[in-house]
Amino acid sequence: MADRGFMVDEKGELVLRNGTIAVGDTLTQDVALLMLTNKGEVRHDMFAGCDLLRRMNSRMSRSEFERIVRIQLERDGKQWPVVKDGIRIRSNE
Repeated sequence: MADRGFMVDEKGELVLRNGTIAVGDTLTQDVALLMLTNKGEVRHDMFAGCDLLRRMNSRMSRSEFERIVRIQLERDGKQWPVVKDGIRIRSNE
């Protein structure tokens, strides 16, 4: 089942079509926003977010990255096996 909701563009602004807010499959944008979010930035869930921007220059193994993202996805009601093939990871591992 696809996640449906309000669509946002690359800048995070609502997408308007024919004068109304666009609605569509939001799984990809939900995952991207969760990965870009730091803990404490989501008002209704202070523990949501992968903190990846804060960890950008730190050493992190692929397994640690996957663990962080998997936990946050599951907290958000998404399944890691559904999402993992769509995530491109560049690592020095």
